[in-house]
Amino acid sequence: MAKILLIEDDPSINKVVSTKLAREGFEMAMASDGEEGFRKIKDENPDLIILDIMLPKRDGFWVLEEMKISADIKKGIPVIVLSNLGQPKDIDLAVKLGAKDYLVKTDFSLAALVDKVREHLTK
Repeated sequence: MAKILLIEDDPSINKVVSTKLAREGFEMAMASDGEEGFRKIKDENPDLIILDIMLPKRDGFWVLEEMKISADIKKGIPVIVLSNLGQPKDIDLAVKLGAKDYLVKTDFSLAALVDKVREHLTK
């Protein structure tokens, strides 16, 4: 069973996404800010990360940057950004920093997210 770390500060999105992915058979871990999320990446060693950009304490861009330079984190963990930021410059920056996919919260469905998770876990 693949472990997914969801780094998201909105409790309702946390609940909906984690419940759906758990029902699909994934083990879930959660963090509600960038600092906690980065610690959990090291502690939980997830198979995939779903990352919001606008987070308390440290944003998702910081998390992506730290993942690239930290010797304590396994390289190559796929990151799917799930954010309200949908400007091309934000998407480009996230991809440049290592995100494998970028979904805008207002335009995504849970089914599409599950499909993206499965797609990136099989690569």
